Parts: sequence; C-alpha cells; structure tokens
Amino acid sequence: MSVAIPRVGEGECHVWFADAVRVPVPALSALLDDRERARHDAFVRDRDRALYLTAHALLRQAVAAQLGTGAGEVRFTLECRHCDRPEPHGKPAVAGSALEVSLSHSGDRVAVAVSLAGPVGVDLEEAAGDGRAAELAPVVLSAAERTALEALPVGERAAGFTRYWARKEAVLKATGDGLMVEPARLTVSAPDAPAALLAWEKREEPHLPVRLQDVDAGAGYRAAVAVLGDACRVVRHEVGYDGDGTLYRPRPR
Repeated sequence: MSVAIPRVGEGECHVWFADAVRVPVPALSALLDDRERARHDAFVRDRDRALYLTAHALLRQAVAAQLGTGAGEVRFTLECRHCDRPEPHGKPAVAGSALEVSLSHSGDRVAVAVSLAGPVGVDLEEAAGDGRAAELAPVVLSAAERTALEALPVGERAAGFTRYWARKEAVLKATGDGLMVEPARLTVSAPDAPAALLAWEKREEPHLPVRLQDVDAGAGYRAAVAVLGDACRVVRHEVGYDGDGTLYRPRPR
C-alpha cells in the first residue's frame, strides 16, 4: 500500500529518509526531468546512480504533495550565489513556490528536507572511519571544535567528527554557501551537546538566525537540518521504495 506524503505546515520542516533503491526503477526514472536524467546517466557506478535517483525522485514526490501536482510536473531551478557559470548548479529551489528544499545522500541512504519556515539545508553523513576523521579534522574544524573533539574518548572521536561535519554542511547548504565557505570558519556545539551554531568567522551581514537540529538518520549515520529564520518544528519520516516504485513506510528496525 502506497504511503501518503503529509503536508508541511507553517513553521515546520519535514525531513524524509530512505534507503537507496537497489536496482533501476523505471517508474522513478520517469519522474526526472531531462537535466536530472542526463546527470543520473552520467554516473559510472550503480551505487551513485541509485543514490541520485532515490534522492531526486523522493524530493519530487515530497514537493508534489505540497503543491497538489504530479511529481514529474515539478520544476526546479539551481541558484549559486558565488559565480555566474552558465550551466545550472547550486542550491535547488522550487520554481514559483515559497517552499524551501534540500537533499543529501551518503553511504546507502538519502535525506530530503522541505520547509515553509525558511531556507533549509539538510546533510546526511555515513559515519567516518578513524583515519578519515583524523585526516579531515584539522581542515574542517575550528580550534574550539578540535579541542572538544580531542577531549572525547578515542573510540568516540570518529562519530563526533561526523556529527560536526553534518551540522556544518547543513548550515552551509541552508545559506547557499556550500563549501565555497571554509567549514573551519564555523563553530558548532560539541557532538554530545544539542546542535547549535555558536560562531561564524567573518559572516556577512545581514543574515537570518540559524536554527540547527540533529535528526536521527539510522544506525551508522549522522544527520542535521538547518533552517534560517524563526524557530521551527522538525518532523522526521522514514520511507522506502518497492521494486515497482511504490513508496511505503518500512517497519522500525
């Protein structure tokens, strides 16, 4: 039985998580527009194609449910605030709508966020290994964050780094800066503390407040969502796809 996608209310941000489809699903591919289909087909690895297809089909269905239209009829634009390259790229936006959207994927999972509370960014990260966390921490983390990370037990540092990374990416996606801004310029709260943006070195004015929250992404993953503006309520959903493209709600793991 296909699950109905709920409407996003004023002052809300809804986040959907799903495992990537395991095999090509024509019913989902049919939802993509020509640009998305070309990007999908350009991936070499089956895993990358599956992640892209799942994330973009789910985003289209989530937005279509809000607009009362077909998923294939939703139009997206891509906006970059840092350059004027002719090819479309940057933060996605829904053409002709006040809806704010974001999407992410990592490992074998995807995340999609839709908000009416303000610009949104969602980031999903598969837990980093010890070596990768140690390699990236000096580049990604501020001095205060490195100190807090090093204070954690050795066995908790990789997961702590992943928490930091997801929070920072969510903020930079919400603002539309992406990795054009060095993540180390941001300082977020320690991994074992409630998510919050504490400082942003040389942040341009004017700017909206950042509302940052962790979201349960399932075992082995960390996720965060950032919304710019007033405080909002985050609503989490877990969904999946059958082989025929039917969206369903899986049983709790």
